Amino acid sequence: MFLFVPQILKIHRARSAEGISLISMLLGLVPALGTCAYSYEKQFVFSQYGDSVFVAIQMSIIVMQILYFSDSAPYAFAFMATMWAIVCAIMYHYIPFNVLYMIQAAGIPFIIVSKGIQILANYRNQSTGQLAFLTVALQFGGCLARIFTSLTETDDRLVLFVYLVASALNGIIFAQFFMYWGNKTRKQKKA
Repeated sequence: MFLFVPQILKIHRARSAEGISLISMLLGLVPALGTCAYSYEKQFVFSQYGDSVFVAIQMSIIVMQILYFSDSAPYAFAFMATMWAIVCAIMYHYIPFNVLYMIQAAGIPFIIVSKGIQILANYRNQSTGQLAFLTVALQFGGCLARIFTSLTETDDRLVLFVYLVASALNGIIFAQFFMYWGNKTRKQKKA
């Protein structure tokens, strides 16, 4: 439920989102919202997708922080208004199910690209920047748990495959913490 709270707090304390890719966060938000909308429309039990609701909210906050702590502060509030409109469209069933199914299926390449961008950024910087260890560890563990709940509560292969892919890529980011432990980002090294 509080997966990204350590990340949100770390960004807030640093007044910086350095090392966190905006594109990666936006691309990661799509599958989280897709899972929420798809599961809500299929009337799965809340325990199956409830964590995705909280993840989507927290990822939205991080996107707003990235925008706010950069030169794009006004866009943070425009982003918030857009997210509110999307949530209302989902809750009031304005989005056809076939569109939700496509968004859920598209979540797989979105996850690959978003996590791939973060993995590549960490590799290039030889650092994990402002990424919060606890958040990444919880994300990795949460995806592993979702594999189990997908098998036992829904038996929906599409949802299962999304979590299998996410688990593998989150595992790589988790491993990067140990590979680059104590390294500073290139900007910090130059200073």
